[in-house]
Amino acid sequence: MSIKRCIFRLGVRVLEAMTLIPPPRRACHLSVAPVTEQDSADIITVAFNNAQLVPFQEQFLKKNITDRYTHIIVDNSTKPEVREEIYQYCLTNGIPYISMPHNWLNRVGGSYSHACALNYAYKHVIRRRKPYAFGYIDHDLFPVAPVSIHAYLCDQPVYGPLRLREECWYLSAIMSFFRYEYVQDKKVDFMPVTPYTTYLDSGGGNWYDIYSRLKIEDMHFPDECIEPLRAGGDRHGDSLEWFDNKHWLHTINGSCWKQISEGKDNLVKQLLDEYLKSC
Repeated sequence: MSIKRCIFRLGVRVLEAMTLIPPPRRACHLSVAPVTEQDSADIITVAFNNAQLVPFQEQFLKKNITDRYTHIIVDNSTKPEVREEIYQYCLTNGIPYISMPHNWLNRVGGSYSHACALNYAYKHVIRRRKPYAFGYIDHDLFPVAPVSIHAYLCDQPVYGPLRLREECWYLSAIMSFFRYEYVQDKKVDFMPVTPYTTYLDSGGGNWYDIYSRLKIEDMHFPDECIEPLRAGGDRHGDSLEWFDNKHWLHTINGSCWKQISEGKDNLVKQLLDEYLKSC
């Protein structure tokens, strides 16, 4: 590994530590006491600069998650007015919420900021609550048909979209579920990493102590497909992504990190309204 790369990795870990150490800015409706229900799952959503998606996701989870679960919002937004709107919605509707401290990895890039938020949620929420299962879903991912997290994890300890990179593999940060008893004694790390010469995006750090211990041939993963939302070939601006035989709808670019042509937000809202009516 080059000296430049070593310095970069060290810098990333220093900025991550500066983010992980402070407590949340504020919280509501969240108990970090160990979960007493032995079959309960914690579903973590990392919200980022879009307050309109949280109410939609909350409704879809209530309609279609068939297990006992707790939905927890971890707010990584950089816009104070958006944080305030998300907080007020969660406060009013009894949704567990924590607001992250300043995320120093925002200056490095979106993948590092997101990964740091996932690590923050694991350290400050999951390791304290110790649920039977836990999972992370993007804030623009919606279960539009009945889903059982326990069914995903009954025969294997992790589940989510597969990302295969040469000799390494990991689960996409868009959606990943874990049995807590399997990972509790391992190093959980969602940061991007580069084992050997292969770059693994957000979630890839778990290759070392979690995924590398599992035989990929013994695992099953959700199928994936891309469909157009409107005319045009841009993945972020014109498409939708489906997982698990169209049980999960990913509307893509919910954080608006990539500038796209206008109109997609209204189309997404109309689509989600239609699915809610049909659920």
